[in-house]
Amino acid sequence: MNSMTGYGESQFKNRQLEIEVHVKSVNGRFLEIRFHLPKEYSPFENDLRKVFTQSWSRGTVDVYVHRRPGTESRLQTVKIREDNARHWTKQMKKLAKDLGVTADFGLRDVLQMPYVMEHQDRLSLLPNELKLVEGEVRKAALKCQAFRAREGAVLKKELLQQIKNLENSIDEMSGWREEAMKNAELRLKSRLATLETEQLDPPRLALETALLVDKMDVREEVVRLTEHVKSCRDLISKGTSEANGKKLDFFCQELLREVNTIGSKSQLASLTQVVVGAKSVIEKFREQVQNIE
Repeated sequence: MNSMTGYGESQFKNRQLEIEVHVKSVNGRFLEIRFHLPKEYSPFENDLRKVFTQSWSRGTVDVYVHRRPGTESRLQTVKIREDNARHWTKQMKKLAKDLGVTADFGLRDVLQMPYVMEHQDRLSLLPNELKLVEGEVRKAALKCQAFRAREGAVLKKELLQQIKNLENSIDEMSGWREEAMKNAELRLKSRLATLETEQLDPPRLALETALLVDKMDVREEVVRLTEHVKSCRDLISKGTSEANGKKLDFFCQELLREVNTIGSKSQLASLTQVVVGAKSVIEKFREQVQNIE
């Protein structure tokens, strides 16, 4: 089981090139990969995307890639424009002569003049640079995935605890079911006693009584609720391949539906309190499910 929250980074450095990759993932309904690449790597985006689509299923993932020239390449990216240096030197000397002052300036002054010394930030792509970038992205993705797995292990414990709490609530519902049915029957008999039963058709009266009691019976809902909880526990316990966040989110809806139905049928304050507690557990369970891949 993996969380959708994670972070990983990787770096590559030699004399010619420095590459730095950061991968950050957060919750998302679907898999959304957002690349933040230098212009030189824009054509590589589809290749880099495959690193994630092959094994990731959900989450919003931001991939930051930084590219800088290495120590050796930085020296090569400095260009001196001698024509501009001669032009500025000539103009400065002419200006000094026209003003009748001494032309007192040195090489440092010339280098600081516009367009004399230029730094080229861009570096031509190196042979096999795509493999280098892809390798660093893969390393950062693996670290991020390991982070997600660690977070997932914590989530698994919390989810299993919530499942246990919900099972306890179901046991309480089952315990109150019999009393709820007896209470419903007594209330029904009390109401019927006030009617002139001799004027009622006995078969029809029996049918109406059975239907009313059936509407108050929560046995089917408790059985379905128990099966849904069992399915959730199986999904969580089986591990990464089966513990799909989308499936668990679906079961959350079913759990809440059954509990709400039980609450609508409840005629006992004690059973209603159990239902409220169960709904609270399901909400906590669902909050954690939102973090699962």
